[in-house]
Amino acid sequence: MNPDTGQEAAPLSEVQRLTGVFHSPGAVFGDIVRSGKWWIPLLISTVLGVMMVSAVQSRVSVDQMLDRVVANNEQFQQMSADRKEAALSTQRKIIPIAMYGGAVVGSAVYLFVAAGVLLFVFNLLMDGKLKYKNTLNICSYAGLPPGIVMMAAMMLVLYLKPPEEFDIQNALAFNAGAFLTETAAAWQKALLGAIDLFTFWTMFLVAVGFSKAIPKMTAGRAFGAILVPWIPWVLIKTGFTAVFS
Repeated sequence: MNPDTGQEAAPLSEVQRLTGVFHSPGAVFGDIVRSGKWWIPLLISTVLGVMMVSAVQSRVSVDQMLDRVVANNEQFQQMSADRKEAALSTQRKIIPIAMYGGAVVGSAVYLFVAAGVLLFVFNLLMDGKLKYKNTLNICSYAGLPPGIVMMAAMMLVLYLKPPEEFDIQNALAFNAGAFLTETAAAWQKALLGAIDLFTFWTMFLVAVGFSKAIPKMTAGRAFGAILVPWIPWVLIKTGFTAVFS
C-alpha cells in the first residue's frame, strides 16, 4: 500500500522478486504474497535439481553410492550372499529412477504439503486469513535462495572430492549430523541432521514472508509458529528411522 496515495503499489517484475528474495527479502515478500507466481521458483528448483542429479550420476556410480549406504547397515551385513546380491540388483535399478523422480516430483510435493500445513497453522493459531496461494508463494520463493546455494555447494564438493568419497546423503557439513561418526545410529543422524543451516535459512525466509502477509505479525512470532509443525515432524521422522533402520 502506498501511504501517500492510499493505493496498492505497482507489482514488482518477476526478476525483481527472484533477485530481491536473495538480497532484500523484507522488501519483496509483501509483493510476493500478493502477486507472486509460485510455479516459477518451483520450476527453477526442479530444473536445477534434475541437473544436479544428472551431474551426480555422471560422476558417481550407483555401486559407489550403494557401498556407502550398506557399509554400516547391520541388517544388510547379516543377509546371505544371495540375498545381498538380490537386494543390490534391485537397488541398482531403483536408485537412478528414484533420484530423477525425487528431483521432478519431490520439490512439488514438499511445496504443496508444506504450504498446506502452514496455511492451517497460521490461519488457526495466528488468525492469518490467508489463502492457499499466499502460502504457496511464500514457501516457493523462500526455498529458492537456500536451494540454489546448497546445490552450488554440492556441485563444488562433487567435483573436488574423488567420486568414491562423495556421500550424496550427507554431501555438505552444514548440519549437526555431519559430525557424527559413520557408525553412529541412524536415528541420531536423522535427529541431528535436521539441525541444518539451509533448513533454518529457509524457515527464516518463510517467517519473513508470513510477517509481511499478516498485519502486526513479527518475523520472530512467525518463526515460532513454523516450529509448531516442524518439531513433531522431526521427532516422527527420527522415530520412524529408529524403528525401521
